[in-house]
Amino acid sequence: MKLEELLCFDSIVILCHNDPDADAIASGYGLYLYFQEHHKKVRLVYGGRSSIRKSNLTLLVDTYRIPIEYVTELDTPELLLTVDCQYGEGNVHPFSGKTIAVIDHHQVKDPEKLPALQEIHSNYGSCSTLVWQMLKEAGYDVEQNQKLSTALYYGLYMDTSKLQEISHPMDKDMRDILKVDQSTLILLQNSNLSIDELEIVSQALEHADCNKTYRFAVVEAAPCDPNILGIISDMLNEVDIIDTCIAYCMLNGGAKLSVRTCVKEVRADELAAFVSAGLGSCGGHTRKAGGFLNGVRLAEAYETMYHIPANPISGSQVHEILNQRMENYFAEEEWIDTASYLPDLSTMDLYQKLQAPIGFVKAEDIFPVGTEIKIRMLEGDFEIMVTEGIQIMIGIEHEIYPNSKAYFQEHYTVLEEPYLFDEHEYSPTVRDALTSEPKPLLPYAKSCVPKGESFIYARELSHRTKVFTKWDKDKYMLGMPGDYLAASKDDTKDVYIVKKEVFSRLYRKI
Repeated sequence: MKLEELLCFDSIVILCHNDPDADAIASGYGLYLYFQEHHKKVRLVYGGRSSIRKSNLTLLVDTYRIPIEYVTELDTPELLLTVDCQYGEGNVHPFSGKTIAVIDHHQVKDPEKLPALQEIHSNYGSCSTLVWQMLKEAGYDVEQNQKLSTALYYGLYMDTSKLQEISHPMDKDMRDILKVDQSTLILLQNSNLSIDELEIVSQALEHADCNKTYRFAVVEAAPCDPNILGIISDMLNEVDIIDTCIAYCMLNGGAKLSVRTCVKEVRADELAAFVSAGLGSCGGHTRKAGGFLNGVRLAEAYETMYHIPANPISGSQVHEILNQRMENYFAEEEWIDTASYLPDLSTMDLYQKLQAPIGFVKAEDIFPVGTEIKIRMLEGDFEIMVTEGIQIMIGIEHEIYPNSKAYFQEHYTVLEEPYLFDEHEYSPTVRDALTSEPKPLLPYAKSCVPKGESFIYARELSHRTKVFTKWDKDKYMLGMPGDYLAASKDDTKDVYIVKKEVFSRLYRKI
């Protein structure tokens, strides 16, 4: 759905969910300004039991004079547009509209109930990001409106626990591009904790459950703003015997999580994905992440584990599930540091690398030698220093990795055919890490194929394995059962993971 499609309606009501948060308010504000600019009769409203009271939200609304209204009755508009929520859900007042439309970033519970007019990106960290993207596509210059830019930035900031749970590159793009009012943003950031919420933090910390064997903690907090969970997990992670932790609260029929780690052997985003598998959604980065677990799936998981009915699921039952999954995470993993690891070649088979075309970009064609660059892709950010001859490789599954000039010349043959990038959700971009100047990667890409004499040793993995490669000592490659642990025949210290989905397309057994 494009915003231009909605300009056929003259009377438009933008409806936020009950008890709107910063993301809902900012998203609605952006849409309000767009329709107002097109001379539509537009209102921004919300229903529910009470009006906005949280100090940071009243500050946001009052400072920027956002025309949001608390209403209990509403004349039927031509278009009722829900933002940061989906019409028919329990947290949305059931006002009527001749036509219903939805703009949201939450998971879809029942696709059959969605209206025809919809734009939902469940993998975005905020609805503000989606509205920003839609406004830009509609030709609305968001960056020229500092009030709106700041509001959208703050919406993302709050919905991703102070930008600590960002995973999608579109969220990162908005974060980097928007020019915000720093003085107002600082006021908003420091008006977020009430006396009641301080009590929630203190009570949760008092009842933290610590596992000394694996050095993790799990703690339940009373229902609260997700940012409060971030405060709790940050404080837990400062305890000397706690390397990783999960703080959670029961919210909206499920459990909201905040995940933290302070050791390189555990990535918070990867831990959150493990804990959330089959139960809900998650996002984040190396040190901080979060997620939301669906209440129905939690109840089913608990009944499967303990053969006890759990509908609805309770906080203490969620604690048991999280605690068990954390124990499983640490008990079932192996990690390899190539600085001291020697692969057992007797357990590995020899494979030849096939000549499957892949892409490559000469880094100095984009930025000068000596520039620290950040490559942004769907899987996350990848940072390297531009050195003479270094190549940015684009693998068969669009994965990004660097190769030195010497290695590239020895192992690859350049093709004359242009590089073709398959349809993908997000095309990789490259930025100057210092100035954030963005440039697209694909226009510089060319094709190459591995030379036929390239060989590796490999074996299939039977359990979760983390590898700290020789070219990245701080971030591990993650291998799952069915993936392959590989070592270059020319340099057996060059150990890495090859995903099972691409292994047979890249290698043949000798």
